[in-house]
Amino acid sequence: MQLQLRLIPMPEITVARQDIFPTTLWSFDLAFLQDHFPSWLNAVRQWRAAQPQPAGRGVRQRWNSAATLFDEPVFAPLQEAAQACFGQALQEMQLPGAIRFRMEAWIDLHEQGGFTMPHVQPNRLLSGCFYLQLPPESGPLLFRDPRPGVLLGQVAGRGANGGGLTAAQPGAGQLLVFPNWLEQQIEPHPAAAPRIVIGINALAA
Repeated sequence: MQLQLRLIPMPEITVARQDIFPTTLWSFDLAFLQDHFPSWLNAVRQWRAAQPQPAGRGVRQRWNSAATLFDEPVFAPLQEAAQACFGQALQEMQLPGAIRFRMEAWIDLHEQGGFTMPHVQPNRLLSGCFYLQLPPESGPLLFRDPRPGVLLGQVAGRGANGGGLTAAQPGAGQLLVFPNWLEQQIEPHPAAAPRIVIGINALAA
């Protein structure tokens, strides 16, 4: 005896979607500063020659400077532009009232094989990376989904509920700004030419 399946007509179901808990990454094009790039690269080389030991912790086959880069007059145009960009990002966050902030910056140089472990920038307002020299083979900056609960999910898709890593690949002259609590990492640098990035943080004044 064969059973015949009878399909019951279903009414059209309407659906509405809302992605919640978004995280904004700002990418500012500062290519208009490119006339300063040669003098900045020269300053990086001189700084490294004078202080060959990395200044920061968590260094993996890379060199970084102390966070005093904006004390150097040669970097004043970058500081002015970064101040405007970070100010715009803070304004777009719709904070109650105006917020005063100051900037800190440092050099982060990856030789071939250099990488950065996953980390955040605690006790800061916003963080950023200005890409001064980026060989074509350079890997992306990776951000990890900040929601701890998503790690427990069984659906690891590519949508808003998938979690995992998101890659950002700015070019030279780009300033990427993001929340300081967003975990970031950089995979081993494959190129022979160094990858030179200026890290920038906004701090409450």
